[in-house]
Amino acid sequence: MIFHKQAILPDFQKLALDWILAQSDFPSAGLEPEFDIGDDKLRYAKKIRNISNHDPQFWQAWRYDSGLTKIVSQYLDNPRLLRHAAFIKRHADESFIPLHQDIALWEKPFNTAWTFWVALTPAFKENGGMFYLPDTDVVYPHEFNLNYPMFKCIDLEKNQISQEKLKDVSLQAGDISVWPAKTPHGSYMNISGQLRIGMPIVFVEENEYQRLM
Repeated sequence: MIFHKQAILPDFQKLALDWILAQSDFPSAGLEPEFDIGDDKLRYAKKIRNISNHDPQFWQAWRYDSGLTKIVSQYLDNPRLLRHAAFIKRHADESFIPLHQDIALWEKPFNTAWTFWVALTPAFKENGGMFYLPDTDVVYPHEFNLNYPMFKCIDLEKNQISQEKLKDVSLQAGDISVWPAKTPHGSYMNISGQLRIGMPIVFVEENEYQRLM
């Protein structure tokens, strides 16, 4: 995992935050929102997808003006946007995400994919920050776990992965963490009461996209 510290300036953090919070409060079906199972009243989305497709003019300008496009060009020769989502952790309910690999959960195995995870708020262990396994060589088996019935994940015991091998990620607002698609990662439960919002934005090489799609 690679880190670009303070890569997104505060003005652009605010633009992205304002857009995401407004949309997650009253999400449209096109954003494929996810909600906590027990949230029958507030119905604030904890995840929204298809962000760039929903407002392409705003987000294309944001990526360029914020400097993200320039950072992406350091990793891919001819990048094609594949996915753009936002994760909003407001509280502890269902906010733990077990260890998984993006490439194992996608419909297509995009080997050239890189994720650019943009921290729009501070993200640390207590408010649901990420952890990862420094291993990008293997695609592990993923299976359902009754503790996390909505999510396929890597069984640590079956795959002989000790907790000591996992590394924590602490990010300040404006930091970007970057990883290839085979990087196993997850995120902690938010026990702090502090909002945690991050945007995973995935790019692949255009030629692989055309070949697989």
